[in-house]
Amino acid sequence: MPRSPIHHHIFSIAHRKNGYDIPLHTRLGTEFLVLLIALMTYLLLLSASGSIGLGHMANKWVSGLENAMTIEIPAKQTSPQEASGLVRKLEKIKNVNSARVLTSSDMQDMLSPWLGNDSSVLADLPLPTLISLELVERTPETTQAIQNLVNATAPDAIVDSHEAWLVDLLKLTNGLRLTALIVFGLILFVTSFVIAGAVRSRMAMHQRELELLHTMGATDKYISLQFIRYIFSQTLKGLAFGILAGFITFIGFALFTNQSSGTLPELEMGQTDWIILLSIPFLLLVIGTFTARQTVYSVLNEMP
Repeated sequence: MPRSPIHHHIFSIAHRKNGYDIPLHTRLGTEFLVLLIALMTYLLLLSASGSIGLGHMANKWVSGLENAMTIEIPAKQTSPQEASGLVRKLEKIKNVNSARVLTSSDMQDMLSPWLGNDSSVLADLPLPTLISLELVERTPETTQAIQNLVNATAPDAIVDSHEAWLVDLLKLTNGLRLTALIVFGLILFVTSFVIAGAVRSRMAMHQRELELLHTMGATDKYISLQFIRYIFSQTLKGLAFGILAGFITFIGFALFTNQSSGTLPELEMGQTDWIILLSIPFLLLVIGTFTARQTVYSVLNEMP
């Protein structure tokens, strides 16, 4: 039934005075909906930032090791002069950009996260001689030439190309990123489900008001806007609390990693990463609005 001008005037006055023709804010459960949306926002930010962080860690590790090799010579099987001679020979191989023997200070930096900064501990340990290689390009011919030279100079030495370690690392990080994306999708689904349930419960509580609005000539579109504004306002409140909690978590993690001894990765976010994180609240608003609209129309169609 189309609305008359009088009915339209009544609805306009009620909207300007109270904001809603249906008393949606007078029922219990509004705070619970805000809390759920805040929790979902917080979890979405954590899962997205975790996936982004894992991607940065994998790229950093891969870029640092894909063109690097390490030669480990057992302790007391070569002198510093022999190691330096091996380095000079390695530098003559094609695609070898640089080669150097790791010093005691390099060893100290590598082992400090586990052994601390006490240099006297290293003096008592039978440390092997490590030679670090940086390649221009990793090719089978270069790898084989390095292996042949090391075998001829130090048969017991171990040439580590890090390939197996890199493959396992990429499998682990990609698996964790996939898990984070699955969790992200599940949270979005649950959020949509929660909002739909909230709208249905509100419509069941205010069924008499809805019937009265229909009798007075209110269209489905007019009624749906009431619930869309309600869900939109509650979603904004939940987003504010969720973003605040996520921001506090990011700051705490950044401070904690900066004070750690290097065992934890640093939190590094680029411009694209921030755009992705900032798009999450907008995505939740879109999902909340769309879900509320579809749910209202579905329930209204079911009403006599």
